[in-house]
Amino acid sequence: MDKLANMKTFILVAQSGSFADTAKKLNVATSVVSKRIKDLEAYLGVSLLQRTTRKVRLSDAGYGYLKDVSQVLENLDEAEAAIRYSNQTPTGEIKLAAPLSFGTKYLGPVIARYLQKHQQVEVSTYLSDRKVDLVEEGYDLAIRIGHLSDSALIAKKILTCRRVVCASPAYLSKYGRPLTPSDLSQHNCMKYDERTEGKTWRFQVDGTKFMQPAPGRFSSDNGDLLCEAAVAGCGITYLPTFIVGKEIEAGRLEVVLDEFEEQDFSIYIIYQDKRHLSFKVRSLIDTITDAFRDGL
Repeated sequence: MDKLANMKTFILVAQSGSFADTAKKLNVATSVVSKRIKDLEAYLGVSLLQRTTRKVRLSDAGYGYLKDVSQVLENLDEAEAAIRYSNQTPTGEIKLAAPLSFGTKYLGPVIARYLQKHQQVEVSTYLSDRKVDLVEEGYDLAIRIGHLSDSALIAKKILTCRRVVCASPAYLSKYGRPLTPSDLSQHNCMKYDERTEGKTWRFQVDGTKFMQPAPGRFSSDNGDLLCEAAVAGCGITYLPTFIVGKEIEAGRLEVVLDEFEEQDFSIYIIYQDKRHLSFKVRSLIDTITDAFRDGL
């Protein structure tokens, strides 16, 4: 039994929901696809697919196996690429986009190390909280924070991070400490002005998420500016710890409403189909991933 071929066939069937479509994609007979799936199920001792006259669906075991085997094959592809490219020298230009605050605080040393190692590469970095279109605007990769919209791009998680509600000790002493999200109606909430955020903040209690109005007279599309305003006592803000963490450690900001925080969010590198990824881009992805392996 060719276990690898059977695993790849199973993934294609799971994605398409059709033996016939998978057979066309692999340029084999439908009977070959059917036999590979039967052999794989026999080897594992479980039913991976539920077959009907119109559609093929994953069983409960199939869902779990799909997740695991997809990761196995992704790791295999990366290992093969590492060997294949090990003796190559990356050359040319790389265009990278990243959020302004994150890029300013953390990417400089990472890119410097990369350029010192790879003398024939140029890195052009665009820092903005605007989400660029990699394909239309010609970027090789980008760093994205939080929720990712569905797309054909590949996303690789490099970090997890908290978002915290915080204010200066002086502000809290003067205006009081909010004990529940509804108390924010009595405060000046300084908002990160992104179209998806609106004028509400997201919280959760006992696993249930909800939106809370966050009234205030100051908003900005730059997290560092909001952080500085919070330190100056202007109001309460809700920002990632990679922006406000040092101010909290120094005692210049205090966290409030931490029991209502959302779950930690993820930070990703996104890029186009890995099958067509150049060595220069792959090597930069590896460098960035390694740099944040132990967190910030």
